[in-house]
Amino acid sequence: MIRLALSPSRHIRGAARFAVYMALQVALFSSSLPWLAAPTLVILGLGITDGLGWARWLRRSWFLMLAAALPAIAGFPVAELLSSSFGDGKVLRLWEPSLLRSARLALVLASAAWLSAGMSAVELRDALVLLLRPLGPRLAGRVARAASLTMAFIPWTRTELVRADEAARLRGSNPARRPGRHLVALSVPVVSRSLHKARHSADALALRDPEFGA
Repeated sequence: MIRLALSPSRHIRGAARFAVYMALQVALFSSSLPWLAAPTLVILGLGITDGLGWARWLRRSWFLMLAAALPAIAGFPVAELLSSSFGDGKVLRLWEPSLLRSARLALVLASAAWLSAGMSAVELRDALVLLLRPLGPRLAGRVARAASLTMAFIPWTRTELVRADEAARLRGSNPARRPGRHLVALSVPVVSRSLHKARHSADALALRDPEFGA
């Protein structure tokens, strides 16, 4: 019954889906704790109704989640923790800005996953061309192509991270014992392949559209 009631959100496609995505970004960056829970629930609900398994996505995107957690890790007030207690709330108040940045970054990645799960790069390009029509066909086309190319890289990068992680583990890299070394083992092949793919994608777009690099 609940599944049937929520199923209409599956029909959010094209320009409407991108508009919902942009509205979520505005909500994410204009909300503070604890109001950030509202767009969080919306993103989770949209993903569930579209059949996006969040648990599976988290397992496959652990590297991205680790990157999202870096502001909270770096901003943890160690000195204040040693000189005070959690009871007075001082540590949590000082930590809140860093926590908010990490939470927003994680939710931006999650909302991008929802967008790409029901919208191809070509559909995104067409939707942006429609929404950006007031800017003129040339500028709207360039922005749309750049955004669609970026979106196409999201699932590809996640797949490459999984492959690099598996290869590093087979070579003996252990993220539990040496996380820094493991991250280096992941980043080097992924960055190299990303640059290679970006160059070939740009060449392909230039062949299809001579004005792309103008």
